[in-house]
Amino acid sequence: MDLVAAGLDELTAAQEAKMYEEYGADPEALRADAETLREWAEKQPHLPSLTDKEDPWLARYILACKNSLERAKRRLDYFFCVQSRWPEYFRAPTVEEGVAFAEYCWGGPTPVLMPDGTRLTFYKFTPALAAAPANMNWMMFYMLSLGYVQLQLTTPGQPLRIEVVFDVENYVLGINTSFVAHLAEFRRFVKCLQVALPLHVRRIHVVNAPSLAVTALDKLVRPFLQDKLNKRIITHDSLETLAKTIPHFCLPKDLGGSMDMTMKEITLKWANIAEDCEKWYDTRKWMRANLDLKPEKDFNDLDGTFRKLTVD
Repeated sequence: MDLVAAGLDELTAAQEAKMYEEYGADPEALRADAETLREWAEKQPHLPSLTDKEDPWLARYILACKNSLERAKRRLDYFFCVQSRWPEYFRAPTVEEGVAFAEYCWGGPTPVLMPDGTRLTFYKFTPALAAAPANMNWMMFYMLSLGYVQLQLTTPGQPLRIEVVFDVENYVLGINTSFVAHLAEFRRFVKCLQVALPLHVRRIHVVNAPSLAVTALDKLVRPFLQDKLNKRIITHDSLETLAKTIPHFCLPKDLGGSMDMTMKEITLKWANIAEDCEKWYDTRKWMRANLDLKPEKDFNDLDGTFRKLTVD
């Protein structure tokens, strides 16, 4: 899928060079490591067959794993396994589904990269959801979030680091009740995100948080996050403090920035390219493990297994 055509800036040559420098990698060595990773995957009876067409993606995957081939092997295994175990998290919504969801939750990547090459992603519950919290589709939220991450991991020229802004101004008791009722879905989402998709989450900004939202963060969300990610969560009392940490030109105008687009406009733009996303997902349906052939059936105890891995 062409993310530039979708409106997302690519890394500049200087930003891409800096990314390789930070991970202590060079393209030639990564190409060789990608071939090694592919050959290793071919020897695993439960993993799908890979060809050299996947080498550019494997090279980015290794780089996202901090240029560690051994870490990439573990995470690649999980990547294929979770897509077989929880396929409902790995599909594209229809245009109708995306537009309907946008009435209750705005979210997506912003077009402009931060100066260091980080991609900003935002989310906000809408006033319509506060008025009718039972309409929150948590699975759609998780599915879309994982889709954004996969697109960035897969696409050359895109960053391997994101920063997240979550505006919870409209978080009400009914949303809290709905979240608790679907807590198992959240736990699976976190597992997919933390161990199967090695995109680096630099910081998570929570803005306009009422006390109920702060309590939910502390009691319902943090216990399932690994320590490194918990330490990267920053709460802001206002958009003014957010503006001190993120350049204004990277923020939608209703998040206190100077971008021309609002959060809703960015969300609807992504909803309207759902057909392209669906085609992209169709090309990746083969990316699933045969769990019956997995030598170690540790996927039956995902909690204990996943917590052994650390967030990059």
